[in-house]
Amino acid sequence: MRDSYKVSLLLSSLLLSTAINAFDFEASVGVHDFMVSDIKGDVPKDGISAGTSHTLGVNAAIYVKHQTASKINFLAKAEAFLDRDKDHLDPDHIPVWFDFLLDIDGPMYTINDKSALKWYILMDNRQNTVSCIEREVRQHLGLGYEYKSGGFRFDFNLYAGFYYIEIDDDTPVARGYMRQDTDDGEASNVVEFEAAYDFSKNWSIYGNLKRYAANTGMENLEDNAEIRLKYSGSNFLTDGATLNLKVKYVQYNFDRFYRADVGVPILPFDNDTLIQAYVTVPIAFK
Repeated sequence: MRDSYKVSLLLSSLLLSTAINAFDFEASVGVHDFMVSDIKGDVPKDGISAGTSHTLGVNAAIYVKHQTASKINFLAKAEAFLDRDKDHLDPDHIPVWFDFLLDIDGPMYTINDKSALKWYILMDNRQNTVSCIEREVRQHLGLGYEYKSGGFRFDFNLYAGFYYIEIDDDTPVARGYMRQDTDDGEASNVVEFEAAYDFSKNWSIYGNLKRYAANTGMENLEDNAEIRLKYSGSNFLTDGATLNLKVKYVQYNFDRFYRADVGVPILPFDNDTLIQAYVTVPIAFK
């Protein structure tokens, strides 16, 4: 019985080791500014200053990557942000928030050596941001066209799935909204444009535009724009390490939360911008 247990433990260890070694792991650490602009001082009870808010902090993340023999790409990310929350846009905010991502894609049909059709699974989740987003869950399946030539890549993708957003109820309550007014989930679609270009062996740039819309009535739900500059080189920290500079802007459509009897928007702002500098390094399991 004891020998059987040892054999089972050995086999489990070998399988776990094989599974771990099949994936590439990276860790990142960096600094950021979480900016909210165009804040309106329309409800004094908010206690929020009109103008622009800057929240500085540090961040860390774990990335898991893998490509199968059939060219299916897997990316998962778990990222945490620790903020110095001085403006208190949410009066009862715990200054730690999270960003999760699962992105899977694979080939569907090769048109020629530069063009192909692909399929996508895209899931992401934001939790507890400074800009009063208590929870945001987006889950979509997509099809797209990809063009590659040299160091240039362009993608046009269409997705269908589910979009859910919940606004932290502290600020809306001060504005006259109740807890039951602060969340919305519905079937949705996404239009995405994505491009990347390698300037040289060490420098590359990436850009992404997304529009989320409701399937019913095609009401706009959210717009995202992201740009990222990356430097990598054998003379930078260690092999496989990269320096990343990223700006991500999000414009929310909160009009669907508006109550005429309250007379003011559910939040005194409808946007946030994450400006981030971080270093990624590979993690090796031996």
